[in-house]
Amino acid sequence: EARKAGGRGGGAPAAPEAAGEGRPPARLSRAADYCHGGAAWDISALRADLAITRRRLRIAAAEGRRCGPGRGGLEGGDSASPPLPPPLVRLVGAVDGVADEVVLTRGEGEGEGEESWALRTVVVEVKSRVRRIARPPALHDQLQAVAYSLMLRAEAAHLVQTLGEEMDVSPVELHGPPMWHAANFEAHVLPRLRAFAAAVQAMRADVAARVSYLCGDDRWRDRLLRERGCGFLVK
Repeated sequence: EARKAGGRGGGAPAAPEAAGEGRPPARLSRAADYCHGGAAWDISALRADLAITRRRLRIAAAEGRRCGPGRGGLEGGDSASPPLPPPLVRLVGAVDGVADEVVLTRGEGEGEGEESWALRTVVVEVKSRVRRIARPPALHDQLQAVAYSLMLRAEAAHLVQTLGEEMDVSPVELHGPPMWHAANFEAHVLPRLRAFAAAVQAMRADVAARVSYLCGDDRWRDRLLRERGCGFLVK
């Protein structure tokens, strides 16, 4: 099996290396050659990994069918709605807390301009620092809070940083300046997440492509990432 996988991965004569394109992997002749970073890879473990991926895809497809026509439990769903495609990726996390926040609002219609109080749901994400508190919080921490807020349909999050007895609370608004997180998450984060998930699934489904990526040099891997729409991962 290893020889077959190796033959598919690099059986054809390699083309001369072009500037910046990297070198494809050499032909694999033994199972022991299927390695990366000096650690031997077990062919049976690779098959098990692919089996897990296929099982997850079947579960995702079943969920997509369950959310098809007649999904009355979903907001806005009706019997005439087309079935949803299977999800490419599932975001999973454990939120630190959810709270109600009192906010000042302005009335509309007859009471336009009049101020009143209202409650809104906010996500609370706590970070325990060991060196310093970042002001403002790092963007990747804000994006984590934004993802939780979108999943829970909250309008904002409170990013809490602690360092010993010191504490800092930074509000993260989804629909307001300066970051406009909700719109930018939709425009920039989700397309890259979809491209990355699609590339991973494509490589897991193609042994030759996976071997080619694992055994190629850095420039070859960068080329493969660009070809699969993941150029943003290239340094």
